[in-house]
Amino acid sequence: MNTRQLQHFIALMENISLSAAAETVHLSQPALSRSIKALEEQLNVPLFIRSDRRLRPTPYAQAWEATARRMLMNEKEGNRLLQMMQSGETGRVALGMGSSLIDELLGPLIETMLKTLPEVQVKVSVETSGPLLNLLRDRQIDFFVGDTSIARHQQDLAVEALFTCGFAWYASRQHPIALHKNIDIAQLKCWPMVIASGYFDPAVVEHMEELYGLSSGLYDNFDVQSNDFQIVKYLLSSSNAILAATDISMINDVEAGKVVKLHVTPPLSLTLTLGILRLTDRVLPPVTERVMTLIRDRLKQTEIRRIQL
Repeated sequence: MNTRQLQHFIALMENISLSAAAETVHLSQPALSRSIKALEEQLNVPLFIRSDRRLRPTPYAQAWEATARRMLMNEKEGNRLLQMMQSGETGRVALGMGSSLIDELLGPLIETMLKTLPEVQVKVSVETSGPLLNLLRDRQIDFFVGDTSIARHQQDLAVEALFTCGFAWYASRQHPIALHKNIDIAQLKCWPMVIASGYFDPAVVEHMEELYGLSSGLYDNFDVQSNDFQIVKYLLSSSNAILAATDISMINDVEAGKVVKLHVTPPLSLTLTLGILRLTDRVLPPVTERVMTLIRDRLKQTEIRRIQL
């Protein structure tokens, strides 16, 4: 049984007249009769009988009509679903990124998806780049946004660099040294020092240690380390903590006047490149490309705001 046979059956149920039904489905009367006869043979029951030169539905036809209509509707819905998937308007996408990107990237991304892609289901994993790489290779996520340096020499990864972050020291606007100039590392150490720990390129860690003479190791000089950036930001706003962070993670708070970038000498002359990382051998559905386009657009807007700031 096929879709055309179902359409022919419904046409006969609605018209009864063979000629009218044939005209509805754009067939000759003999062709329509052959189609119905083939359907009856497949179902092994009579569907119509001739009476007074008209076709009358049998009890079998009356009982089966609702099923036939449902089968046609399901096929139409299935075709619609496939068309929407091809256009990226529906489907499922699983992505990941670090908690430092929640305010500037992840939150606005999900908000936009809810408005523009309401048929898309999204699953988000908030982790640092190391765990996200494991999730990617386990195929639990389709892609993630993270530090592209983690993909160095990794042949199974495709990387699209999108945004180069700078690093700086930050404090709340009310901090006693917020407006000081030429702050050195000794002055910073007079206050609780906080860092959002996660994946750091070893070259970045080494550079920070050399830049500030941190012979005991970078992380030993911080009072608080956390891979949850929301906790880090809470400490920054509720205490006299000093934070080392990327500019993208702090751009909203700097714009809002909640925090300031400290004038530290020497400055943190470091960069980190954010990008989209995915597996080279994995074919992703069209909806994934739609979501990645939203990420690209958002980061372009962030770059404009950073320049203005």
